[in-house]
Amino acid sequence: MDRRKSCILVACLLVFVSMEAIFVQGQGNGNGNGNNNKNSNGNGNNNGNGNNNSNNNGNNNGNGNNNSNGNGNNNGNGNNNSNGNGNNNGNGNNNGNGNGNGNGNGNNNSNGNGNNNGNGNNNGNGNGNGNGNGNNNSNGNGNGNGNNNGNGNGNGNNNGNGNGNGNGNSNGNGNGNGNKEKKNPNDAASTNYDKLTPIPTTGQERAHCKARGDCYEQILTCPSECPNRKPKKNKKIKGCFIDCSSKCEVTCKWRRPKCTGYGALCYDPRFVGGDGVMFYFHGAKGGDFAIVSDDNLQINAHFIGTRPNGRTRDFTWVQALSVMFDRHTLVLAAKKVSHWDDSVDALIVRWDGEAVNIPIDGEAEWRIDNGERKVVVERTDDANTVRVTVSGLVEMDVKVTPIGEQENRVHNYQLPADDAFAHLETQFRFSNLSDLVEGVLGKTYRPGYVSPVKVGVPMPMMGGEDKYQTPSLYSTFCKACRFQRQSAFATTIEGLSQY
Repeated sequence: MDRRKSCILVACLLVFVSMEAIFVQGQGNGNGNGNNNKNSNGNGNNNGNGNNNSNNNGNNNGNGNNNSNGNGNNNGNGNNNSNGNGNNNGNGNNNGNGNGNGNGNGNNNSNGNGNNNGNGNNNGNGNGNGNGNGNNNSNGNGNGNGNNNGNGNGNGNNNGNGNGNGNGNSNGNGNGNGNKEKKNPNDAASTNYDKLTPIPTTGQERAHCKARGDCYEQILTCPSECPNRKPKKNKKIKGCFIDCSSKCEVTCKWRRPKCTGYGALCYDPRFVGGDGVMFYFHGAKGGDFAIVSDDNLQINAHFIGTRPNGRTRDFTWVQALSVMFDRHTLVLAAKKVSHWDDSVDALIVRWDGEAVNIPIDGEAEWRIDNGERKVVVERTDDANTVRVTVSGLVEMDVKVTPIGEQENRVHNYQLPADDAFAHLETQFRFSNLSDLVEGVLGKTYRPGYVSPVKVGVPMPMMGGEDKYQTPSLYSTFCKACRFQRQSAFATTIEGLSQY
């Protein structure tokens, strides 16, 4: 009897122990163990799939909610995970520290150390490459820290577009392009200087350079061969040209157009391009054409002409030029005159539609400085010859000249006796042209430009009338024009011929 009681007691104890083992497993070592709630330690593969698991050491651990530590690969997928050490940790919301690759993908991640960390909103510290891609980063694309400030290499907006290397902390500090500071066009002007008193013994004029660069604060003195900037006997004596640009030099030059030099526009119109190649452009009688059209400058020319009986084309000359830049227009034109007299001024100058009178004494110049650019028109002879300077854009030597009797006879122009056909001879010197400059003359200043004209023939012809013809002297519109601005003035000038 006692033996039977003992057996029954042992059996009960075994049943009790078995039931306890079912509900409360202490440790499950092996694969696939611990698939229940409130498991303590699950060592092996695929352990701890459930809620409130404590420590999961192995692969693919910690898939669930409120997991504490997930050491291994692909740990911590879920909500409110604390530490995920390994690869691809911390995918979800409110993840704590994710050390490794691909960490911190989600919202409100705290620390993501490794590569491609911190992709999402309001990420904390993302140390490594490609961090900080998301919102509130001030667009800091590149390498470095993405602590809501876009530190690293690349583009940083709201700061003047500072593209390049350095800090993009909403201020664009670094190396690269960014928005260029608007340069004062007068800074590098060759004529940006103050006139000093001449040397008493020789009369040589001097200048104190103000242009930024190597010539800043330098004092330049005219050579004895041409002691004056504006000699009275302009046709016989060269003038002193003071250049305060990077050249920082003084030279003696004739103060009138050189029709064989670069940028020349003379005669029936004959051009010398920026490439040094000479060519003719006939245009059309009464037509207007874009000589130069660039981002910041357009120069149109008005053509006059005549067509004798039996000819198939017009003889043409340039009678007026319209220089357009910013919001301004400067016009230089030759008056229509019956009989030519060298001592009578036949030059018309207009600034924004208003007539300009160029003095004949003192400095013999008219100038305006509107804070953007300096514009100077100075006489280089008593009448009919001027030098025009638009700082940062162009310098022009302009001369009004007639068709003489001998020239008329040699070329068989058959001009009427009561018209001298006064026209302009001009030489241009340009500054800051773009690589895509257009115009009959302008395109010859392009880098690598190859002239299409036949070199070596008596009259190499340049076409393009259809590309460069404009509706008026003041219009910026043509098929190839680059300069954009609405016409601001009427299209007629008193004294401007319409042949």
